[in-house]
Amino acid sequence: MKTAQIVATSCNRRELELEQMRNFLRCNGFAVSVFEWSIDESADLIFLSTCGFTRAAEDFGFETLHRINREKKPSAKVILCGCIPEINPARTAAEFEGDTFSPQSYYRLDDLVAAERPFGTFKRPNILGSDGSVLDMPGLKDDLKKGVQLIQAFDGSFSGLQNLVRRLGNGLTRRTIRRKFANIDSNTTFYIQIQEGCSMECSYCSIKTAIGKLRSKPIESILDDFRNGIERGYKNFQLVGDNAGSYGLDIKTHLGRLLTRISEIKGDFKLDLTDINPAYLHLILDPALELASEGRISRLYVPIQSGSSRILKLMKRGCDVEAVKVALGRIKDSIPNGVDFKLGTSVIVGFPTETDEELRQTIEFCQDVKFDWVWCHSFSVRPETPAAKMGGQLGADEILGRANILKKELSVRTLVTTAEDTAGSRTCQG
Repeated sequence: MKTAQIVATSCNRRELELEQMRNFLRCNGFAVSVFEWSIDESADLIFLSTCGFTRAAEDFGFETLHRINREKKPSAKVILCGCIPEINPARTAAEFEGDTFSPQSYYRLDDLVAAERPFGTFKRPNILGSDGSVLDMPGLKDDLKKGVQLIQAFDGSFSGLQNLVRRLGNGLTRRTIRRKFANIDSNTTFYIQIQEGCSMECSYCSIKTAIGKLRSKPIESILDDFRNGIERGYKNFQLVGDNAGSYGLDIKTHLGRLLTRISEIKGDFKLDLTDINPAYLHLILDPALELASEGRISRLYVPIQSGSSRILKLMKRGCDVEAVKVALGRIKDSIPNGVDFKLGTSVIVGFPTETDEELRQTIEFCQDVKFDWVWCHSFSVRPETPAAKMGGQLGADEILGRANILKKELSVRTLVTTAEDTAGSRTCQG
């Protein structure tokens, strides 16, 4: 029996797809390696799932690709998937000669592995480790191995030492956020994919190139999955989507109506609401307030990206920063005493023309809302995006300085990780 391995530098939005792929591979005659980061020397086929949200994430994906090629057995075939092949096809062609596919073209797997049972016949799973195995993603051993690889790559220079210290420190913070705030335990959570693709046209983002337009799952199908999870004894539920806040806009409904229907389901459960674009927060506010007041929301992640109204307009985020602040405050205030609730966001520092005062507005927004965790991204140019063509591009060192200022001021009460050290020239992704 041949062995397939899946290595991922992609975000958690791809996890259910990768679990579906594991099921597909098993049913088509492959053993699936338990190794998720270290390269399995017995693997005959290695898939690398990538992220291209920032240049740093892209760089980390190609770093990992080159590591795979160094460490795999000579006969092993590598297939590149995830978002990078669509976001940066020129770099992909320059650095990789093998087969590729994107989140919109998993059907290509049928030909790539000569499948007897097509990928499309497999249901998107509701649990991770759906074969009965216990997943711990990403595991402590894998994180430690990443740290060892950083140390091994240290070039002995002072700047290299500074970079090493930053990357190790950020890695520890990222692990803490993943464990404590940003992910419910994957082994006790019931995941429901409610939509794929994106309805937004954010000026800095090229992810839509890879994931496509908004495609929502019918409400009744979601409710059937939810009831199934309740019947199976699950208490933690995560509604999964590339842009979950936009759910339903393509099928003449919206996330607020879905949450209202979910609130009518009897059972002891809590909801993890993630990727709620602030432009759509008003659509869920009333049912979210009701669920929160009942202690039925465990986590809410709303990526604001900036606290400046002018920068948000340039980003094409489509939201009113003050209205978002008020809405988040109302939700937090409705949580009963003693209920464990976490609120998170992400920000992008160094967007073209961003001023020191606008950075200050972002810091003050996060301080006023009192987020439990913040992902801080450094702006980086993404292929074929409007932001890439804007004037007023800031230098990498300036962006790094701003990220450090934000982290220093927010870390007093909030866990903050800077996902990139500069605008892509160095990375602490992963």
